[in-house]
Amino acid sequence: MKNVYVLVFDGLADWEIGLITFELNVRNDIKVTTIGFTGDPIETGGSLRVLPDMALSKVNLDDVGLLILPGGGMWHDTFPQDLAQVVIRLHEMGVPVAAICGATVFLAKAGLFKGVQHTSNALEYLQQFVPEYDSQASYQDAYAVSDKGIITAGGLASVEFTYQILKTLQVYDDEVLGEFAELWNCRGL
Repeated sequence: MKNVYVLVFDGLADWEIGLITFELNVRNDIKVTTIGFTGDPIETGGSLRVLPDMALSKVNLDDVGLLILPGGGMWHDTFPQDLAQVVIRLHEMGVPVAAICGATVFLAKAGLFKGVQHTSNALEYLQQFVPEYDSQASYQDAYAVSDKGIITAGGLASVEFTYQILKTLQVYDDEVLGEFAELWNCRGL
């Protein structure tokens, strides 16, 4: 399996990705690679200092099996164009992109929700931070949604987010995935 990449940046909501990174890397020996906008250390919202494995500009897109975009306040004020180009290209290549909480704002701004079922913290949340958002017909009032290579979740749905990623990557067969869902009390499945 190709690597799973996780974007890291100052203020990222580290609790939203803790379960999926553990489940992939420790329990399944799937390499999780962190990328930053630069190679400089970042500090998460929980005050963890992380040194990215590489800068965004160094990512070989052919090596990416999935890109995870954690939430964080950055997404409300910033639209990193270099990241948008990478994410759009990965999506065009058929590589899944997973966004939780505030990162769904970024995907909406990048235009990746057109014709794609998706969720977020709330429909009103997307409308507030993305005035040009016009994909209301595809919005699902759900904990997590996976459609056409785009995985989305609200900030209070990290377990369901993990479930959708594991399912998309086919990490577990249906029986084990069901056991995972039961153990972690996945909602809305």
